[in-house]
Amino acid sequence: MKFHFSKKDKITLAIFFVFFLGLQTYLSATNSFISDSLAKAFQINSVQNGTESITYPANSIDPYLKLHPVTFILKNQNELKSVFSATFAYLYAKLFFFLPVNQMIYVNVIFLLLGVLCLKGFGKVDINISILVFTTSVVLCQVIDLSEVPITLFLVCFVYSIWTMAIQNQNTNLLIVSVCFSVLLSFFRLELLIFSGLLFVLSSIQLIGLKKGNRIVFLSIAFLIPLSFFVLWNDTEYGHPMGIRYLFNYTEDHYFAKNNRILNLQKILLTGFSDQGFKFGFFLISPYFLYPLYRFRDSLYSIRKQNTIHFHLTLFILYPILVGLTAPNDGITISARYALFAVVPMIFIISHYWSELQKDKIFKILIIISILVNLIILRILKESFKMIKKTNQIYENLNADLWIFFDTNLSATSGIHLLKQPAISFQNFTNESDLNSLVNLMESQKMKKIYILDFSKKIPNAYMNVKRNMELSSTEFPILLQNKKYSCKQYTEVKFIGYRECNYSP
Repeated sequence: MKFHFSKKDKITLAIFFVFFLGLQTYLSATNSFISDSLAKAFQINSVQNGTESITYPANSIDPYLKLHPVTFILKNQNELKSVFSATFAYLYAKLFFFLPVNQMIYVNVIFLLLGVLCLKGFGKVDINISILVFTTSVVLCQVIDLSEVPITLFLVCFVYSIWTMAIQNQNTNLLIVSVCFSVLLSFFRLELLIFSGLLFVLSSIQLIGLKKGNRIVFLSIAFLIPLSFFVLWNDTEYGHPMGIRYLFNYTEDHYFAKNNRILNLQKILLTGFSDQGFKFGFFLISPYFLYPLYRFRDSLYSIRKQNTIHFHLTLFILYPILVGLTAPNDGITISARYALFAVVPMIFIISHYWSELQKDKIFKILIIISILVNLIILRILKESFKMIKKTNQIYENLNADLWIFFDTNLSATSGIHLLKQPAISFQNFTNESDLNSLVNLMESQKMKKIYILDFSKKIPNAYMNVKRNMELSSTEFPILLQNKKYSCKQYTEVKFIGYRECNYSP
């Protein structure tokens, strides 16, 4: 397989490289460590430190591992584990051991370029098409911070390009190998089980069409062996064949889509509203994805002659629908992220009709709309990162032996400070037994100075402004702690954070 790049291709790749790093710098992406990316930073840090359990500076006062301050880190098999891909964390920790965790975001562009190169070398896709789709779809906002998306997208591009080449060349052995590799992608993202399952079905159809039905046995073996390995590893490591992400997402507390899958599908593919706000769906971000399906409907939906383009179309239609119907929630604001990997078959569809599409005015207008929507999303990200940066400056002045957060949604805003600063998430101050247990452990560890933090009560956002059994701002709160030998100072609010400083006074 020859990889030939013209001078124009090399210039395009160089421009994309500089553009992406410049975009991350402009957005202040090093301040993006909140929620998902913060949990992933903890995973990588744990691998770097050679510990099996997730990093936890305050573990000495939490023997039951129930108070970790980072969302998406929970107790499993008597250890703290993240709900995100352990494979991703291990690879990043080993490949980029020379980088601090907060600088690892800058290697994302390497995997994007590798994805573009795979699509070019194996899939014969023009570089401009791949970069166009990456920068005008949900991909762009999902590869800014620390995430498994860049490396997973690269691997999906590689496997799918190999699979496409096998379909086109009627290479049965390569087809079987590509399906086998596709199952292994599930170690990065659980929804890719659906992707690999669809590849298996389409590959079986291809073999039947080639009158090689007997090879389906080998195809099935190639599919089932890695699937069995995936299931057994998850069951051993997490106590469930589908893994810890499944355990977390499909419990009563997080399985929000259980009673209304169609509405959830609508939010993921199009748009919608919920308590968390407006939803940016897959086709809202990239409306031009729908245009080729309409513009070339006669050739796309014709079944008179089997063509590779029909496989791309089938996967592009079925994958987002199946993912949307099985998703545990609507993906918060960027609901399109669940269907993200559908961009890969769409790249091949656009490539197939590129000579006509690049001259089509409607297609160009839809591209412009996609750019504008992405600019709105990037603006939201910039404001979010700006807020986190300001918040981190507040935390830098709160030197103490322990931070106690009422809410993991708030503790997440302290970012990578939590990698070193002892902190817990605790709000059962009215529970005498729990409070006594915590205070006794704090005394035994000689924690003299603590900060207790909650969201400011001036915040209009109902998602943050939650009523507590004992409000941190109430006059009763200092009395409660004084009875436990901790004297608390006046309640203070800075930005959206409210806190009290409390000192040990026996």
